[in-house]
Amino acid sequence: MKIILSVLLVSICLSVFAQKAKTKAHYRTIRTILTDINNDNKPDTIILSSSLTEKSLFNRITISISGFKKQTFHAKDSWTTVDKWFLDSNKNAVNTKLLFFKKTYTHAVILLFGVIDGAGYRGEFSVINIENNNIKMVFDHADPGGVSDVEAPTTLTDLERNGRLCFIYRGIGELDGYDAKLNGDIGSYIPYFVFPVNDTCRLNKPLTKKYNEDHYAFAGFNYDEKVRILYPRNKNKKPRVYKKKYTVL
Repeated sequence: MKIILSVLLVSICLSVFAQKAKTKAHYRTIRTILTDINNDNKPDTIILSSSLTEKSLFNRITISISGFKKQTFHAKDSWTTVDKWFLDSNKNAVNTKLLFFKKTYTHAVILLFGVIDGAGYRGEFSVINIENNNIKMVFDHADPGGVSDVEAPTTLTDLERNGRLCFIYRGIGELDGYDAKLNGDIGSYIPYFVFPVNDTCRLNKPLTKKYNEDHYAFAGFNYDEKVRILYPRNKNKKPRVYKKKYTVL
């Protein structure tokens, strides 16, 4: 018997299966958000709109910075509400569930979540960086089949305490064994990935390695089902690489 790893199962099972969204001819405004994006004490505007038939989805975002510029981005397919478990563990700076917004004295970042289906596949995932009054989509993951590898967004945090927010995520794996003596489940190696949000927003390997060493275990920069990890049921203990034989569930 296979057990889906982590509380993500709750969120995933309640989600619909990802499929190409149906479109209408015209865009309608879904939500208008007023907030100070660039720390000048003036209200800026974020408008979410949709040409889709499904009411839970939208496919256009327009960001206007007072006195500067306006930028519009379109989804490859669609965006939807932020994952509930992500909002439960990360404080949103704006009062909406349709996007996640956070800023520092250096920049502001918007996360846009695509639909995730019952198997854990996400349609797309997008990150917008707003810095020096420039607005740029810096991360827009979806392969040609319309599937993103951002299955489990973890946090958006100033990891180095330098005003630069880092986006951290991982994949979803399975538990297939149990060690009674160590009171831990056995599963695949599913590392975290750390992306400092800037104009390039690329994987930072030193930060990724350190984050995994501090919060998980490090055995490379790729998912590897051959590397087995012990996940202690005592949450005060950290997962670690497991090399013993175990009972398959």
